[in-house]
Amino acid sequence: MATGGIQGQLLDITVVGCLQLRDTEWISRQDPYVCLEYANSKFRTKTCTDGGKNPSFNEKFVLRLIEGLREINISVWNSNTVTTDDLIGSGTVLLEKVISSGYDDSTWSLQTKRGK
Repeated sequence: MATGGIQGQLLDITVVGCLQLRDTEWISRQDPYVCLEYANSKFRTKTCTDGGKNPSFNEKFVLRLIEGLREINISVWNSNTVTTDDLIGSGTVLLEKVISSGYDDSTWSLQTKRGK
């Protein structure tokens, strides 16, 4: 991906998985899923039933880049059937490396509601 204008270029994103998530379940294993948000585009992985703290997703998404918007907001949730879903953590992925190098296979930390 070139370092010039990014307007309209396509970005392929693969949500591989999560490592060492905060556990929001007391009795059973949590059922995590990941949400991505970029401008008006929203994406959601399938729920990884009984994924626990280290779920695997390996799901791909494609988004069209917008000039001046160089970050993706990410949130990880625990799916619940009876109560509302629990936020496990959230964060922001900066797109500078992928824009300059053409790829970014880094891992990113999440913040909990308490900022940890």
